[in-house]
This record gives sequence, structure tokens and C-alpha cells, in this order.
Amino acid sequence: MHLPRLVFLFGSFAFCLTVSLRAEDVLIEDFESGTYSGWDITGDAFGDAPAEGALDNQMAVSGYRGKRLINSYYKGDTSTGTATSSPFRIERPHIALLIGGGRDEQRLAVQLLVDDKIVRVATGDESEDLEWSSWDVKDLLGKQARVRIIDEATGGWGHINVDHIMQTDEPPARFDLEHKLAEYRLSANYLNEPLRPQYHFSPEINWMNDPNGLVYHDGEYHLFYQYNPAGNSWGHMSWGHAVSKDLSHWEHLPLAIPEADGIMAFSGCCVVDHNNTSGFGVNNQPPMVAIYTGHGHGKQVQNIAYSNDRGRTWTQYANNPVLDRNNPDFRDPKVFWHDPTNRWVMVVTLAAEKVLLFYSSSDLKNWTELSRFGPAGQRHKPNWECPDLFQLPVEGEPGKKLWALEADMGSGSIAGGSGGEYFVGEFDGTKFSAYQSAQWVDFGRDFYAPVSWSDIPDSDGRRMWLGWFNNWETCLVPTSPWRSSMSIPRVLSLRKVTFNNEEPAHYVLIQQPVEELKQLRFSTRTLDTNDVRWPPVALIEAGDLQDMTFELEATLTPGNARSLGIRIRTGEEEFTEVGYDQNQLGVYVDRRKSGNVDFHSAFPGRHDAPARLVDGSLKLRIFVDRSTIEVFVNDGEAVISDRVFPSSQQPLIEAFCGDETAKITNVQLHQLKSVWRE
Repeated sequence: MHLPRLVFLFGSFAFCLTVSLRAEDVLIEDFESGTYSGWDITGDAFGDAPAEGALDNQMAVSGYRGKRLINSYYKGDTSTGTATSSPFRIERPHIALLIGGGRDEQRLAVQLLVDDKIVRVATGDESEDLEWSSWDVKDLLGKQARVRIIDEATGGWGHINVDHIMQTDEPPARFDLEHKLAEYRLSANYLNEPLRPQYHFSPEINWMNDPNGLVYHDGEYHLFYQYNPAGNSWGHMSWGHAVSKDLSHWEHLPLAIPEADGIMAFSGCCVVDHNNTSGFGVNNQPPMVAIYTGHGHGKQVQNIAYSNDRGRTWTQYANNPVLDRNNPDFRDPKVFWHDPTNRWVMVVTLAAEKVLLFYSSSDLKNWTELSRFGPAGQRHKPNWECPDLFQLPVEGEPGKKLWALEADMGSGSIAGGSGGEYFVGEFDGTKFSAYQSAQWVDFGRDFYAPVSWSDIPDSDGRRMWLGWFNNWETCLVPTSPWRSSMSIPRVLSLRKVTFNNEEPAHYVLIQQPVEELKQLRFSTRTLDTNDVRWPPVALIEAGDLQDMTFELEATLTPGNARSLGIRIRTGEEEFTEVGYDQNQLGVYVDRRKSGNVDFHSAFPGRHDAPARLVDGSLKLRIFVDRSTIEVFVNDGEAVISDRVFPSSQQPLIEAFCGDETAKITNVQLHQLKSVWRE
């Protein structure tokens, strides 16, 4: 079927919108009338009229079209009843409907009745996100039929959600994502909701978590990510996809690897198979190969898929899985080509055991275990996941490179909740050996599961990564119709540092914003800090900044002061504070009064990072983007990444010093353009 395509331009961002003009579809019911006219209702489960979303004490319901749906949670899971449609003639080869709720084909289902006999059944998947389900009814064409919705279940998930029952020539894809995207792309706030970051990547709609499959290929930086195509909370994990030519402007692409046959596509990686070791390549062109965890049926396995069209479409390997330990917590592979041993190497985690496994392969299909690392590091962590392993240059030591091994924990990190740790050492192609104890990756609460780009050209030579800008403990942040963003891309290296006179020098992971972000600067000015003391002094006029999308550079010299720093004020009693605390010998971000902090009891807090003074001073580089703040200390020796949800997007920048011996200098304010529009 041919569907017309309309092209819309938003600044430098373009997208194609496929408009569905399927006049041949026959609507049976969409419940938008607000009544049950034409339906026979029994019992008390369905109430007096179709629902407008979730009902009392029900989790959020999503995926229905329009304003209404049928929802049998009217008196909770204990209520029962039936809803039966008027008769209709079957005129199309398929009947499709959106369905959610519990799963019980006998007691909780949508039934197709012909001659009062049940000929087809559909049920939910224990989710409040409605998905498409369809019946092939070619053998029933011309017959009279009715649809009956039954709820005879009274336990947990004892309810059903149904919407948009129709006859169609072509059954729709499982998720109604394209329809929802088409509606959203026409909205007035497209990619511009008040809390939507403007130079950090975020999905157009729905839930996102870990970055996956970061790879450079044919002039494009690919970003895949954990994505729920059905709603704005975790579930139905699939791989979303976006590409960029400059690590700043991103083009959203269609879903890459969807959940299928009860198997979610969990985290993983992507490589370019330059030598076609897998045999997946065609026309002498190297394929892209994704290696990811398949999660379902009680275990986690490692699967592969390949693409020969620059990642636009993917084919599952026929003999998946390529690794199966019959283990429920075996996940998150990261694969790279190891030149000295001329083979592929994988690091993957036995998450619950807090052990990392190393495998090798000649073809990405057959894998042999090499060694294990761990348990190690922070022993109080509940798990270890999303590992990465790569070589980094050591600053100040030309030609020297060491290996960094990173892994993440779901809770128990330095600032509370989820976070990551890393080890520095050697990898000989078989085994990793750590030189020093584990160090924290980020000292904020909102940087998780970072993964580095594969296949960066030698002419560039950088090792870059980004992370999920969220925390599993407080992940249901107050944003809609999307949830979560990524950090800005960061360049990695190692530096030998002594943080105070009592500590031995050790290697520190250096993270610095990529240079490409400087192209977003459209206004730069130096702010006058000569009169800064206490209380905080405004450095700009109120209302001078129309949006919280800026970068701020400053040098802090504490002298004898207990503290000094910057406040980003967004209301009379609302601000986020970034400062240096002499007693703690560190930089901090205090978001206790940053705006909406009440959506989770663990969200408000102050997060500290160790920081050294160099000739009595330290440098800060602060990136603020509506609902994100990233603070880079001393050219990346420490980073604090935090989400904030202010009530206003017109910030007032203030500075404060504890006494006359302290000073804040070299303050430069760079306003940054949106990557989504001019």
C-alpha cells in the first residue's frame, strides 16, 4: 500500500511523516462517543461509560487512541462483567484492536463470536500499555460476528483495557508508535516542552534508558538506546535509534530492534565488521552487527542481528542465541576487535554474582570463555551491569596507554541510587588486571550505564561516551510525553592525580565535553564578579536569559572562606547551587531547593565530588539545559551530573563568596542554541 509522505522542517532538523489515509479500514468501535450505545453490558467492571484513561488507584494507562477506551478496572480487580457489541459483517481479512491489562484467555479476554461460538481470542500482557493484536479472519469473510469483552478474573491484573477495534486489509505492527509519533510531531510543543533539554538527546516520546550500540559508520555517529515503544514507563524493551553527523544535532530514526516473541532487546553494543568475519556483509561492504541481551522466558541470552543499510533495517541471526548460560542475570555485552590477538573480545556480566566474563570469537557467532573479573570494587552493590572496556591515553606521558574497565550498579552508588565505577589496569587479550582500587565514574545521581563509541576513525582517535541521564531510584521524573535524556558526549583520558597531601597519586578517568558542543554557542560574555560577597550577588539582570540552555565557566579561589560558588535561581526560594566547600575539600551540587523535588523522597539532596586546588584555585565548567546540570571540575577530573526540575526557565545567575579572601574570576557565560530548531 502506498502512503503519502510529508516532510517538515524545524530549523536544521527534518523528519518525514507518513500519513495514514486508510479509507478501506472499517471501524467497529473506538469508544469516543462516551457511551456504550450499541453494546450489551453486564456486571460492574465496565462502569456506566467508557473510561478517560486510568481509573482510581490504577497505574497510568497509555497506548489508547483519542480520549476514551473500555477499561474494566471500575471497582478494581475484584469487579467482573462483560461487554458485547452489536452484530457486524466481516468485510476485511483482518480484525485488529488495541489491548492491555491482564493475561487470561479463559477469564480475561476479547473474543470474536460467530454463530455464538468463540472463534478468536486476544488478551493483554500484564501491562497498562495498550498494544495492537490482530486476527486473521479470511476464512470468515461475509459472516456475521460480534466482539465480546469478558472480565471474570478477580486477582492481580484482573482487568482489561481495549480500544479502537477495526477491520483492516493489513494488520498493524504490534506497537502503535508511528500513529502516536505522527500526532506528536504536529503538536505545538514538539521537542519544546518546558523541561525538555535542548542540546541533550531525548526521545521524541515515551520511555528511554541505557544507551546501546554506540558506533561510528559511514559518516554517522549512531546512538541506539533502551526504549519502550508502548509508553512512558519501563517495559517492552526495544532498541530506539538516532544518528548524528556532529555529536550535537540528532535525527530520530524508526525503531531498530523491537521486542518480539516474548523476548525483550536488552542492552548491548554494535560493531562494524570490517573484515566480514561474520559473513553477513554483501557487495564487499562491511555489515553493522549488533550484539545484545535477549531477555525473556526466564533467562537472559546473547543475540546478534546485522544490517547492510547503515543501520536502517536489521535482520536477526537465524541461530540465535550465540551465548546461553541458562541464567536469568547474564547480560549487557560489549564487543570490540582486539588487534594483538586478531579476534573479537566480549565483556559481559553475571549481574547477580557481580562478576564480569571475558569471551573471544573469530566470527561474532561462536564464543569461548577466556577469564573472569570480580567480585571487586564496591562490595555493597546489588549487581554489576552494562560493562565497557577500552584503552585510554595517559595525559603527560606520551605514547602511554592503559585500559579502563567500567561497570554499573543498580543502587548503592556514591550519591545514592544507581551509578558506575571503573578500574584502571592492563588487558592482555585474555585477562584484565587492575592497578588500583575502584573509582567512581560520576559523583551526581544521574549518570548511568555509559557506553563508548566503537569504530571511531584513527584520524580522530578519541574515546567518547555518554550515559543515561537518570537514576533507577528516582527514574519516574515529572516529564511527558517523553521520559529521560542522555548526557552530553564526553571525551575520555587518564590523568595521574593527588587530591590532597594524604592520598597517594592515582589514575583518574578524565571526562571532558566534546569540542563539537562549542558550535552551539551563539552569545558569549564575561560577567563582572568584582562585588561578589555574601549574600549572593546577581551577575545578570533579571529576565536577561530567556531559557535555561547555557554553559558557564568560572575559576574559584576559596582563600579562607568556608564556601563560594554559583547559584542558578529560578524562583524566590528556588535555586540550584554549585560551589566549593573548604571543609569537604570538594565541589558540590545542591538541588534541595531546585524546583519540583517532591515527586520522590530520595530526589532532593546535595552531591559532593573531590576536588583539588591548583595554585589555590579550581576551574568549573557548568552545562545547564532546562532540566539537566553537568559540572566538570578541573578539566574533567570529576563530574557531577544531576537532573533538576525548576518552575521557571528564566534563570538569574548569582555568585557568592564566604569572605574577602575568596574570589570568583574568569566567569564566562555562553548561551547555547537548541539542536532541535533554530
